[in-house]
Amino acid sequence: MTEDARSTGSGEPKDTPVGPPPTVTPADAVGGPPPTDGPTPAPPPPPTQTAPAGAPPPPSGTTTAVMDPPPPPPPAVVERRRDRPGMSLLPISLGVGLLAAAIVLSAARTRSDGDLDWSNYTVGLGATAVLVLVALVSLLGGVGRTREELATWPGAIGVLGVGAMLGVGLEDVSGADDWLPYLVGGVVVLLSVLGYVAIRRGAFVVTAILGLGLVYLQACDDLLSDIGDDDGAIVAAAAVAVFVLVVTAVGWILPTRALSGVVAGVVGVIGFNGVLLVLVISQAFAPFFSLDMIGGEDGAASGAEGPKADFDTDVYVILALAAVLTLVWALAAALNGNPGFTVLAIAMPASVVPTATFVLVVDHPTWWGAALAVAGTLVLALVGLQQLLARKRRA
Repeated sequence: MTEDARSTGSGEPKDTPVGPPPTVTPADAVGGPPPTDGPTPAPPPPPTQTAPAGAPPPPSGTTTAVMDPPPPPPPAVVERRRDRPGMSLLPISLGVGLLAAAIVLSAARTRSDGDLDWSNYTVGLGATAVLVLVALVSLLGGVGRTREELATWPGAIGVLGVGAMLGVGLEDVSGADDWLPYLVGGVVVLLSVLGYVAIRRGAFVVTAILGLGLVYLQACDDLLSDIGDDDGAIVAAAAVAVFVLVVTAVGWILPTRALSGVVAGVVGVIGFNGVLLVLVISQAFAPFFSLDMIGGEDGAASGAEGPKADFDTDVYVILALAAVLTLVWALAAALNGNPGFTVLAIAMPASVVPTATFVLVVDHPTWWGAALAVAGTLVLALVGLQQLLARKRRA
């Protein structure tokens, strides 16, 4: 061999292709086809398995093609937008509002002169019938979200219309003052329950609370009428607190727990402020209605110099009950996340405490304001400290 052959590793001329020598494999050794001349074919690739990302490794002798995770499902916002009633709710709202105005006008003017005015009463009956019929027809034959709206709003206002027309029509029956509120409230509650079972909308929860409130108010009047005036404010505030707590607790088992709790809470805030306003008025006019006005032993005492009513105990008990409701609403806001409970927890002390200072005739309200400000600052400081510690732990 020449030096060129030694350097290239071949004894062939340079223009001769260089390749491996043909291999011959006996057929009986491998059990395959007869041997052929030429290069040995490449072995078949190992089976490929597809595995999602993060899966355990495949068995030996296989390759894995990593598959991307499936795309996330479409957001629920798209479905929510498709399920909106759209512009169809506009005429529904207007129509129900006009019919509701006719019912209220009929209920207010039917007995304005003491007797039943059949013309006004017939208008109220007709408006109520239209609302109820629209709700029933929509419930039986409607489609889509518009069906729900037509069954909900005409149905809910129709339920209240039935109660109003029933109360106006039976007002002059003998002894109606004793049993009519129970009848009207019970009918409203029953129809509201049926409406909620049929359509599961919160409007019927609100009407049920109104009917239940009417029954509860009459029951409190019947059961607590013998209590003296000295404890009347405490009893009234306690009755309001019990109503709020019971409605909130019972409504918590329903999907509309936030709505029922907030509606009952609004009743509680209004009720507590109403009781305190009555105390303010009573205290302001108490000297003028005292026995000293008509003359004591000397007959010279004037109303302005008469003894002032003492409602301190009533106010402190009412403030304690208001504090309990405030804590309940704050807890409900933490558990449910509905901002309505937060608004109630803010509105109760912000409205009740200033009114209470008028009843107590506080000479230096600065101390009350300073104490409230310090307490609120400390509570928020604790929250801020918790946030600071959490930030340091993350860092």
